[in-house]
Amino acid sequence: MSNKKIHNLTQSKVFCMAPWIHIHNLPSGDIMPCCISKWGDNMGNLYDDSIETIWNNDNYKTLRYNMLNDIPVNSCSRCYKEEEWGNKSSYRKNLNFNYSNVYNELVEKATDKNGFNNKMEFRRWDFRFSNLCNLACTSCGTGCSSAWVEIENKMYQTQNKIKFKTSKQDISLFINTIKSQANIVDHVYFAGGEPLIQPEHYEILNYIDNIGRLDKINFTYSTNLTSLTYKSTNVIDYWNKIKNIKVLVSLDEIDTDRLYYIRYPAKLNNIIDNIRILNKNFTGNSRKWMITPTWSLMNMHRIKEIVSFFKDNNLLPNAFANTIEWEEDLHNIILMNPPHLSISAATPEWKIYLKTKLEEYADWYLTEMIPLKNNKIKEKATQVFLNNIKRFYNALNETVNIDSSRHKDWYSKLDNARNTNFLETFPELLWNIA
Repeated sequence: MSNKKIHNLTQSKVFCMAPWIHIHNLPSGDIMPCCISKWGDNMGNLYDDSIETIWNNDNYKTLRYNMLNDIPVNSCSRCYKEEEWGNKSSYRKNLNFNYSNVYNELVEKATDKNGFNNKMEFRRWDFRFSNLCNLACTSCGTGCSSAWVEIENKMYQTQNKIKFKTSKQDISLFINTIKSQANIVDHVYFAGGEPLIQPEHYEILNYIDNIGRLDKINFTYSTNLTSLTYKSTNVIDYWNKIKNIKVLVSLDEIDTDRLYYIRYPAKLNNIIDNIRILNKNFTGNSRKWMITPTWSLMNMHRIKEIVSFFKDNNLLPNAFANTIEWEEDLHNIILMNPPHLSISAATPEWKIYLKTKLEEYADWYLTEMIPLKNNKIKEKATQVFLNNIKRFYNALNETVNIDSSRHKDWYSKLDNARNTNFLETFPELLWNIA
């Protein structure tokens, strides 16, 4: 193993395998290195150029050059910040670990000193087919949710927003390109919008099924799990053919009214019913589901109540006891954008309170949850959990300055458009927006 390979994959604070094995597209057609890249730092646009052209344009070559030479990349600020907070399993680090086996082939042998790569292979898929979504989550927007368009038009009394954005506007540049890579891919990540109600999602699944690779690919989903059916198709029928699958359920609350506000207009009972269906169908450690709340100003103070709900109602996934993935996924997403909803933007008084609640949660988790793990992974699960708790503390120690009067006006417009009431739903947060 070369020293260069060792450095890039394990020691570099900049290098990431993403620009060699992966692209991420938005429904607008914008191409980004990955799904957590900084918005606005696009590599190109699918509607202006082919994927093959974008793959080696000046933006992509510069990105690869910088990573190979340990030059920090602006669009990678999320991973840098996460690692600064102590995240030992950042997206960058995970990609470097999971794709170290193709480093020689795709990086050293196929890339010149200027960042030109002559071997375009999408080993990992993360394609966002459209913004079609049945929810308008408070922290989201029109780019990823069609349900947001009508709300935003009401908020600002405009009709300028196009409701549906889709990357299928030019099928030869997108769907067919994906299919051409179907014999190479080893990991497919479906997110949205809401993937379980998008026809392209089922088109791709059906194609992979027809070429006999459903049981040879690792699938990961990020879904609001409000529905398991699309027209006459039940996604469980496909999932039962998949050998390795993880379903990440985006659930931010277990209080009906609070969830309705945060992930408008989600209904808690529907999601819980679907979670029970997952538990019936997903057994073993290769077929699993987890919850991935987005921890924000609206729910961070209720972390213990939210997590204990799953324990108290016998809703923990079957894979909970045998893996550390519950600890990883449950605590993974600390919201950074929009900034006014981040815990880093809380008032000094509220940050003190949040730290107290975090301490209570940590004590409870170590006492009540860790003992439920199998003995062989208790120590590792504890380490992962405590490392994530440090991330939350570090996020709270960050300072994000916001204009509270401007955001108070935003909440007012949002509530008028949705017929909701922020302060009635979250009365304890009054001093954070007053």
